Amino acid sequence: MNIYKALALILMLIPISSMGSENQANTTDEQPDKYLEHIAAWEKLLKERYENELKHNPPKPPWIKFPDYHPSEIFWRMGEGESYINDYFSTYFQYASKAEINAYKIKYPEQSDWRGIYKRFEY
Repeated sequence: MNIYKALALILMLIPISSMGSENQANTTDEQPDKYLEHIAAWEKLLKERYENELKHNPPKPPWIKFPDYHPSEIFWRMGEGESYINDYFSTYFQYASKAEINAYKIKYPEQSDWRGIYKRFEY
């Protein structure tokens, strides 16, 4: 039996009901609602972080906060660097006014390695 016939046979054995948009095993209709509640709670937390902390004390740019890490390093995509970018730096840019962002850019001009970072986070 060639590989294509074997694949066709395997695909024919998969129950058609598992191909639909029905809930997957071990899930309920409540879980999407819980996920949406979680997202809303997280957004509320970030907005409160901006209002209570970042508005009055903006975060340092990543190249100042963590000067030993190049922007292409995995540090910025997992762990402490990713958390800093998402939870502080990005949050500031999400909620700050245009005037606050412009003042921030003047105070902290982009370094050459980080060129385009501000544009990436402006909403």
